[in-house]
Amino acid sequence: MATTGSRETKGRSGLMRLLFAIMVVQLVFWFILQPFIFTLNDGDFERYEATGFEEAAIDRPEYAALADAEFRSLDEIPAWNCCELGYRALRYTVELDEIPPQGLGIRPRINADNRWLYVNGSFIAGYGRMKLPDITYHAQQRETYHIPASALKPGKNEFAFVLVRDASPYFDYYAPVIGEYSLMTAQQAQTMFFLGLYKYMALAVIGLVALLALIVALRAEDKRQPVWFFLLAANWTLLTAYYMVPDPPVGGMVRLSWYFCSSLFLSVAWFGFANAWGRHRWRWGGPAALAIFVIAATAIVLSLTLLPSGPNFDRAGQIHDYTAIILSLATLARIGWSFRDGGDDRHWEAAIMALLAVLLAMAALRELTLAMTSGYLTKTQPFLIAGLAIAFFARNVRLFQSSAQINALLTTQLDERTAELEEAHQRQQALVRRQAHADERQRIMRDMHDGLGSQLMSLLMMARRGKAQPGDFEEGIQQVIDEMRLMIDSMDSVGESLGSALAIFNRRVMPRVQAAGLDYDWRVVEGVTYPDLGPRDVLQVFRVMQEAVTNALKHSGADRLSVSVAPAGAGLRIAIADNGKGMPEQPGKGLSRGRGLENMARRAGAIGALLAVEPLAGGGTVVTLDLPPARPGYVSEEGAGQHG
Repeated sequence: MATTGSRETKGRSGLMRLLFAIMVVQLVFWFILQPFIFTLNDGDFERYEATGFEEAAIDRPEYAALADAEFRSLDEIPAWNCCELGYRALRYTVELDEIPPQGLGIRPRINADNRWLYVNGSFIAGYGRMKLPDITYHAQQRETYHIPASALKPGKNEFAFVLVRDASPYFDYYAPVIGEYSLMTAQQAQTMFFLGLYKYMALAVIGLVALLALIVALRAEDKRQPVWFFLLAANWTLLTAYYMVPDPPVGGMVRLSWYFCSSLFLSVAWFGFANAWGRHRWRWGGPAALAIFVIAATAIVLSLTLLPSGPNFDRAGQIHDYTAIILSLATLARIGWSFRDGGDDRHWEAAIMALLAVLLAMAALRELTLAMTSGYLTKTQPFLIAGLAIAFFARNVRLFQSSAQINALLTTQLDERTAELEEAHQRQQALVRRQAHADERQRIMRDMHDGLGSQLMSLLMMARRGKAQPGDFEEGIQQVIDEMRLMIDSMDSVGESLGSALAIFNRRVMPRVQAAGLDYDWRVVEGVTYPDLGPRDVLQVFRVMQEAVTNALKHSGADRLSVSVAPAGAGLRIAIADNGKGMPEQPGKGLSRGRGLENMARRAGAIGALLAVEPLAGGGTVVTLDLPPARPGYVSEEGAGQHG
């Protein structure tokens, strides 16, 4: 109960600190940052009023086309035209009592893809290409045009704009800002900074943040958080490039799809980053956000390409705005989820992310209800992304005053890791020893059951039936002794290497073969390369050879036995041959059909070797065991060149 109460107290305390951080960040943004960025001061210079707004469709992007156009009056400004793509013209009148010596300045405030300005029939300003389908998008760049005094006249002056659009169906018209050029440029420095240079500076800063996040993502063990942060910063640069690149490699619907999808992905990236950043990570969070993006982006692209001009833009905007609002609310919920038990102390980072989520939702809501952009995406996010990056790197990267301090810290950490590894190694060794002992006990029990148990049981049955001869008992007891010796060898030196095992085999088999009255020949090719077998595999080879010799002594009736060890291709061949009566012809007799051959074949297969039992041309039998190739660099010195 006390633990539960302490956890609840900690949760409430953490939640209160989070709410405090959110409140501070919101106050700083709305009362300091927002007025500085969004409340642009156009100055107190004298402004000239534009009147008599008219607009018309034209058939070509030339001033001469206005003469044949049918203009309609615009009763109210702001106004817009929808939904025909192509060329349009907007004109209005500015009356001057006298002409300013340095001419006029004008900020047109017209939303189109590109525009050219004519004053009293003279070309004043305009950039790029205006002829469809290969146009540029210079109207996205906000600037103040200079109208020289030579183009003006006292009285009424006609201002005419030739406009073009190739994707968005809306031409938006707002009242222009017109004044004496020198006064406008002097007093609109802040406005022009945020309309121009600020965007390039923000793009450079966020591009650097994206690069740093990518480097961290490539080197980090847990890549989810830096990857999402990289996607966030990189996507913001793509969205900003929409406004800043006047001549992109794509145009029309592709460019419009670029805007909607990159804008929407900001909300996806914020949710993905919040999920990777937060405690109690939702495993399905990132994939779910990406799936929502794919579905929404597909619906946007289909709407833009399949629906008529006008409804296509509106439907795509609705899909974008509703999805962005949902993802922003999900981001806020995800941030709060990390602090539900008070275990997270990253309150300021959470407050920045919460502000970003709120701004995304407000931007989508403003476009959904008022069909107007808020500027929240392009103007404020650079500050907030950079602030979040500073908080992120400050928490994950430690700065040191000297190399000695760095070395001391690294040495301490290395000692700690070494001690941990040594302790883990000792535990692993103990576990391996226990497992090895258990495996060895199982092997010995299995060998006793299959070998000694089977042979002793056979002797017991012969004794009970009274049919055994003294020679049978002698042979059976000899087999038991051989089996016991093999078991002892398997626990001693047989398993050291194949070369040493063959040397032991030779020493122990020779007396037995000679005692049986057979000539014995042992041959090992000089410098033979032995496979690097483990102890268990060496024991299997030892048993196969022992079984072959035992069968030769029991069944062959030979007077000579030879064992040879020689290379065979890339591997090694062990051959045990006798000059006896050969393999039995009747099933069930001798090695060819008996249990011994099955055991030998099973043991050979266990180590990847091939076993063959074949008759010799001059009489007798040869048992060959072909072992797989040796590992490079292993050459045995024991047993090489021995002859018996």
